[in-house]
Amino acid sequence: MPAKTPVSPELQALILCGPGVSFNTFTSTPEDFPKALIPIANRPMIWYPLDWCHRANISRITLITPTSSCKAIEDALSRNPHLTSLPLPRADVLAPSSLSQNTGTAEILRLPEVQSVITGHFLILPCDLLCDLPGECFLETWMTYAAGMVGSSAAPGGLGVWFPTKHELAVKGEETNLLITAQLPHPTVPSSSESLRPDLSQVVYSSTTDTLNDITESRNSFPIRRGLLRKHGKIRMLTTTRDAHIYLFPYWILDFINQNPRFDSISEDVVGWWAKATWQDGLVPKLGLNHILNPSSQVKDTSEPDQIHNDVETDIDISSLSTTHISSLLTPPSTPLSVASPTNSTEFAKPKTIVPPFLSYLHRSPSSPSQQTILRRVDTTPLLLSLSIHLASLPADSLSPLATNQKIHPTTTIAPRTSISPTDVLIGANTTVNQFANIKNSVVGSNCVIGQGVKLMRCVIMDDVEIGEKCVLTGCVVGWRSKVGKGCRLGEGCEVAPGYAVEDGVEGMAEVLGGFEGLDEDAISGEEDGMEEVEDGGNES
Repeated sequence: MPAKTPVSPELQALILCGPGVSFNTFTSTPEDFPKALIPIANRPMIWYPLDWCHRANISRITLITPTSSCKAIEDALSRNPHLTSLPLPRADVLAPSSLSQNTGTAEILRLPEVQSVITGHFLILPCDLLCDLPGECFLETWMTYAAGMVGSSAAPGGLGVWFPTKHELAVKGEETNLLITAQLPHPTVPSSSESLRPDLSQVVYSSTTDTLNDITESRNSFPIRRGLLRKHGKIRMLTTTRDAHIYLFPYWILDFINQNPRFDSISEDVVGWWAKATWQDGLVPKLGLNHILNPSSQVKDTSEPDQIHNDVETDIDISSLSTTHISSLLTPPSTPLSVASPTNSTEFAKPKTIVPPFLSYLHRSPSSPSQQTILRRVDTTPLLLSLSIHLASLPADSLSPLATNQKIHPTTTIAPRTSISPTDVLIGANTTVNQFANIKNSVVGSNCVIGQGVKLMRCVIMDDVEIGEKCVLTGCVVGWRSKVGKGCRLGEGCEVAPGYAVEDGVEGMAEVLGGFEGLDEDAISGEEDGMEEVEDGGNES
């Protein structure tokens, strides 16, 4: 049995509201505009994972955020109409004092304030999740195949979600992960057409593509351990998938993270080392899993996991499988057994630690755009633009829970002789569109003013923005409370920072106007040092 027994049987969700480094044009002042409040199709980013949790009947939700963003998020939860319309109870906001913008995801789960709110098995979500698949499908899959896969008396396993990056909504340069999986045993009873079972597999290795590139560059190949091939004769290596950062974790994972203080990343460290421990027996004591999963085993090997010999082998004594036989391999004939003698207590056969599997669900690429189901992360400006426009194009009567019922808000003022595409444009409340404006395939926020003769094509315009007369914007993202002067022509890839005023007549292509300059050298150096420490412990497969 696991060392940790859940206090509460109710599954709870933790949503990590990170700093949004890849959105630095729009999140340079997190106390005013944190990443979690960036609008996606005129809804705050955090609305999407919150709605997903409520649709899955998860009511215990905690948002974890740095203190700098806490007040802005709390204000939005109590005032933003999209967030106040969500079912009760309202999500809690937790801002640990030691949580900074550079704290690793595994380190977050090690914080005392976070551990105090976790009382049972839990779900981890990113604040930038966009998913219209029913959450209960993931929960039922975890309970069926991971929580009880190795027997009801054994520790439950985990489940993670990955998705392909090569499809209709793909953007150039999107982050990818290395995922190596092994096939699960075929079920006795065929699964239903709605089941996620055909897309389940066991994770045996998980890492970032950067780590993969570093290994292949230094060794001119990617080595595969013989122990992995002995345990799983057939494996699948995927390099164009991405970790959705949706994790269903058992309660005992907190002990696992606490006993391994070098773990910094959930994806690469927690999941990666857990997956390797399922087929590399020598890792079990090194990671303390024998103590966590078998409380009777109290000694943890204190050497580092990467010090294990490449070819750790275990002698198998078939007779030891009997419940009435004591293995001769474990007890030398010349040494008498004595229950009272502490020196001989280690000579009894100890049960083998069974490491429960960590399963992966790999979302399928649709065979056609009409069958597109959304499972994405929105953590870069190109993804924000692409997915906002995709959501705007969903029909108002679509079965997708992410579709918007009213594409143009009733309070919008639209002057005569304008051209607004009725199928792929969203316009927020109290916005004014002046005559001769032409808007296609775009999202316009609330309280905006679109000047006379303006042309918008594939743009995202956030709230409280003024676009001057005769501007032409194509493929742009314009931040909150900014102003674009008359006659500007901004092309693909342009970003306008919140509160920035673009002068009249400016022309640009793939430029950041008024954006954040970047991190200082100390912050960058500290982040790189942390990454090197992780890589030192996780390069071996």
